[in-house]
Amino acid sequence: MKIGYLQYDVAHNTQKNINIIKRYLEQNKCDIFVLPELSLCGYLFKNREALLSQAENVPYGPLTQTMIALSKEYCCTIIFGLAEKDNDKIYNTAVIVNKGFYVGKYRKIHLSDYEKSLFQRGNHNAVFALDGVKIGVQICFDLWFSEVSREQIRMGADILFVLANFGGETTYHISKIRAIENLTPLVLCNRIGVESIPDMDAYFLGKSCVIDASGQKLCSSPARIESFGSCILDIPGKKSNVICSDFDSEISLHY
Repeated sequence: MKIGYLQYDVAHNTQKNINIIKRYLEQNKCDIFVLPELSLCGYLFKNREALLSQAENVPYGPLTQTMIALSKEYCCTIIFGLAEKDNDKIYNTAVIVNKGFYVGKYRKIHLSDYEKSLFQRGNHNAVFALDGVKIGVQICFDLWFSEVSREQIRMGADILFVLANFGGETTYHISKIRAIENLTPLVLCNRIGVESIPDMDAYFLGKSCVIDASGQKLCSSPARIESFGSCILDIPGKKSNVICSDFDSEISLHY
């Protein structure tokens, strides 16, 4: 399975973002193509009303429908982030589309203090089936909480995908830990660039990567530079290592 990710400077201009995404889809054939958190709208908004103007229904909104069409055109799965509007609530949401069809969505559970002023907290963990593989999807700060990853593994996830907007190194380092402690490959897609609103500036690091089940990087991108990364990722049939032949049975134990 070929995994690709795109780290780029997400603009507060959805058409500009879609044009960048389409250009890389045209140049790079992948089975799964991963984009950052809030990859279609940007991150900083001065108030909830400004964010609401960029939010849409999933899966019927125009941006989601555009991504569904791109997944069909390029015969791949696309995992992307947007602001989801559900009645009077807004969620920081990751959406999964596959070869012209909507697969599902994951709403960010663990929000930063800034995000709590804009978004509703998600309350449902899930894994998604894609062409014989089950994937877990998380968003940035979710990765800091090991319970999110472990629950997805217990639900059968073969790969973990993390869409991110971070500036420091902590989430980057945690990603390796989550792969190792779950004996599960992990794909981290972070953005680059700078955003500002009154009283707040955000600097985004990049350093997206694909990590195998032993914690080794299969591919990685530099800091603060637009970059597409891809690699072939083999999905192990059974989670095991030199000290444990049946990892799934061990994590099923309850104390």
